[in-house]
Amino acid sequence: MTLTPTLVALLSVFAVWMIACIWTGFRARVLWFFLVLATGFALNATWMVFGLNARVFEPHALLAQLSVLFYAVGGFGLGWLAGRVAKRWRESRVDPPSS
Repeated sequence: MTLTPTLVALLSVFAVWMIACIWTGFRARVLWFFLVLATGFALNATWMVFGLNARVFEPHALLAQLSVLFYAVGGFGLGWLAGRVAKRWRESRVDPPSS
């Protein structure tokens, strides 16, 4: 498999999108998450229709959209968990002893 410029662009967009999903989970921004999710659906549908000449309601296209949903929810969940751990870590900090 060769790394073409198109593939690099697609992987870069996917990485930025996943970071956005994780960030929304870390900050517990649910409304922003739905905006990022909708952007992911739109980008994926655009790529499938114009880049791959697929129809929107083909079974393979619907499965790809379902995988976008699962990636987004997984990223949000990972970010949410990391945010909870970070919050509890900060709360459990011990103050230095005063003399």
